[in-house]
Amino acid sequence: LPGVEEAASLSFKLFNPSTLTPPILGNQLIDTMPLEAVMVCMDNSEYQRNGDYSPNRLIAQRETINHIALSKTESNMESTVGVLTMAGKLKVLAAPTRNLGSIMTELKSVGMRGKCDLLAGIKTAQLALKNRQNKNQHPRIIVFVGSPIETDMKKLTKLGAQLKKNSYAVDVINFGKENAQNTNVEKLEAFINAVNNEDNSHLVNVPPGPHNLSDMVASTILGSVPQTGGFGASGTGGGNLS
Repeated sequence: LPGVEEAASLSFKLFNPSTLTPPILGNQLIDTMPLEAVMVCMDNSEYQRNGDYSPNRLIAQRETINHIALSKTESNMESTVGVLTMAGKLKVLAAPTRNLGSIMTELKSVGMRGKCDLLAGIKTAQLALKNRQNKNQHPRIIVFVGSPIETDMKKLTKLGAQLKKNSYAVDVINFGKENAQNTNVEKLEAFINAVNNEDNSHLVNVPPGPHNLSDMVASTILGSVPQTGGFGASGTGGGNLS
């Protein structure tokens, strides 16, 4: 019948996997994203009550972590994501998993308490990733810092060197007005310089709010954007996010 052959040909093109363009996340093809086991370290200190990131820093982090977990697991069908809190009593909310529902449920239960122990949080994340079931996954730690860092710089750089030696990648999101003016940037730049290996680790200095934290992080940690000097994002120090 007229048109049948054309319709059949069109159907083949539409459903033939070889003719499909892979989906894109940020500026990268999803099927080229690395196989990773990711641990996200959440800052749930009292500083997270601040409303410079709507509605407050804690909820802004929660939304951003949900976005990261979704993007990481969608970018590679074998990647996993886990979460821990660093303030009050340090707690692993979820070991690396593909069960995003469990991560979201645990995040909703997180409260604000005490001070953030950055060093202990990163070390705990390192241990959680060391025990990952799939050793083919590349270990990555994503750290949210929304409060002043009290840890000595030498201890941070020592830990960074250890992480580099064991092939860990680390992304740090430094946010909050006071953290653009205190020693956080200096300490975190030294840490990232110590851990960075062929640009696998990054420091994101988010400008003082009001901003949508999730959007700011997605454009740097999950995507690729041009970087320039200033308070922003880079593989080894500060770039500009505006």
